[in-house]
Amino acid sequence: MRRTTGPGYASAAIMLVSIVLGSAAEADAQTAAAPPQTGPAPSGLVVGSGNYFSPIVPDLDKAVAFYRDGLGLDLQGAPGDAANNPALRDMFGLPDAKLRWQIARTPAVAGGVEIIEIASANGKPVERRMQDPGAITLLATVRDLDATFARLKQLGAPVVSRGGAPARVGEGAQKARIVVVKDPAGHFLELVQYDQPQPSQAPATANVTDVRVRLTVDNVDQAVRLYRDALGLKLLNEPQFREDTAGSAALGVDGGQYRVAFLQVPTSGLMLDLVDFKGVDRRTVAAGIQDFGSTRMQMRVRDVDATIAAFAKFGGTVASTGGKPLDLPAGNNKLKVAIVRDPNNLFVVLIESPPPAR
Repeated sequence: MRRTTGPGYASAAIMLVSIVLGSAAEADAQTAAAPPQTGPAPSGLVVGSGNYFSPIVPDLDKAVAFYRDGLGLDLQGAPGDAANNPALRDMFGLPDAKLRWQIARTPAVAGGVEIIEIASANGKPVERRMQDPGAITLLATVRDLDATFARLKQLGAPVVSRGGAPARVGEGAQKARIVVVKDPAGHFLELVQYDQPQPSQAPATANVTDVRVRLTVDNVDQAVRLYRDALGLKLLNEPQFREDTAGSAALGVDGGQYRVAFLQVPTSGLMLDLVDFKGVDRRTVAAGIQDFGSTRMQMRVRDVDATIAAFAKFGGTVASTGGKPLDLPAGNNKLKVAIVRDPNNLFVVLIESPPPAR
């Protein structure tokens, strides 16, 4: 997928976002064929991404139906489990839990949606609104929004957008329709269909032609200091608060203002958007990784220990057993890994990896 990283892209994205807000298992998640990696060269601790969206759910089958039958992603192999993998359970910080997972992909981008079912860990539902710090949204550009939306509603997906229907947004080449729903465990999914199709590596048979991830944070400035300054993601804009009643309604938010920082992950080019709100009611909902509605994403880093230290300076903590990294078996090798909880309750899987060849 071609990604433009210059000011023109940022300006166009801001226009749309004014309404849109524009284990061997871990190793296997990286090996499937993917489009060429076109992100910026690594300049800091983060050297790439892996599976970009990993929702924690109580029922794997229901979640698979949502992302496969509803959204149109392609499943990769049979479900896995960690019954005989204590190191993987320790990576989660859940040595006695039962873990099952399934990976779904679109050929448009590298990585995938890695759905994780966690049982026997006292998990509880997490209820967040779009404006609450810790809310995660998967933004999926689709070829046919109406058909996708109809399938998701048939599967019982709650509609978040005010009015219960897609809204028209944007200007010029960025004109689009969007609608926000929730998956069975409460994670946000925003469907986007542009009036003018955007460049994509996806074949004509793929419904999803692009993805990005949006994290609602307590304070965008502070989050940028972590993800850009400490970790090395590339910031593409200068976030400014703006009022957009219609756009906020499409996101299920009543009034107020918001601002968005657009960041790009080195090498993979994955877009991570950071958004915060003011003038609306917000609440912080703390949750463990075992709680349904929590979310992980994978990042490849030069040095796991140094990355943990960077998160710690901003209030992040290690979720893995013992509060430290561990070696995860991956075929004939081992991966040094850890899961950290970032200051806004996103769980980031850190995978130590040398910078890829350019």
